Amino acid sequence: MSSGDHHAYLKWPRLIAFNLNGALAIVACALSSRSLVNLNHDRATLAGLIPGAKILASDAVAVSAVMVTAGGIASLYTAALSIAIIFRLHREETLKSIRVKEVLMVFMGFFLLASAIAATAVIVPRRAGLYAPGIPEATLQSLVATTGKSLAYKDQLVFPAMIVTWCTFGATLVSFILAALAARHIKKYGPEDTLVGHKVSDRYANGDRMVEKQHNGHNESHA
Repeated sequence: MSSGDHHAYLKWPRLIAFNLNGALAIVACALSSRSLVNLNHDRATLAGLIPGAKILASDAVAVSAVMVTAGGIASLYTAALSIAIIFRLHREETLKSIRVKEVLMVFMGFFLLASAIAATAVIVPRRAGLYAPGIPEATLQSLVATTGKSLAYKDQLVFPAMIVTWCTFGATLVSFILAALAARHIKKYGPEDTLVGHKVSDRYANGDRMVEKQHNGHNESHA
């Protein structure tokens, strides 16, 4: 079935994966941002109850920032890939262009994976610390416990943000695999005339030459 879209190979799987990746990254960013807002609110509340008291959570803030950065970079890249599909901004692929794309995708994938691992190592086992001049931390923790607040990071919004970051990594991995397959397909076969890319291009390798089959005749033209 013919279509005006000449780059339809895995078009819909790619669009779905790219948009899912972006949505997950946005959710992770929103949860992390909300967690920081809650942390600032808790700090203000504690300072109001105990003058000079502070909640020490720099490690959670750091991994949250790294998660948002890694997920944001990967989602921006897949958004660019989606735009290229929708507006047909593709060009002929070369071995160099494919390698550049794959190096970028591997870098972003490892960055996202490293951020998810670091977040897991910090968020799952740790909790926020407390400080107030002249007051032992154990006493401060007892006071906070009476308010029903938990200092464990896994009880904060940063924990679901970490879970979503892992999901974002999975979606990013699928997106990058689909993008790499599509790039190699275009390099090998050239643009397609299929709607969803279930068929390969009419151009196929024949020895060292490319032969283009004609739909409306028995003749073949040699590329």
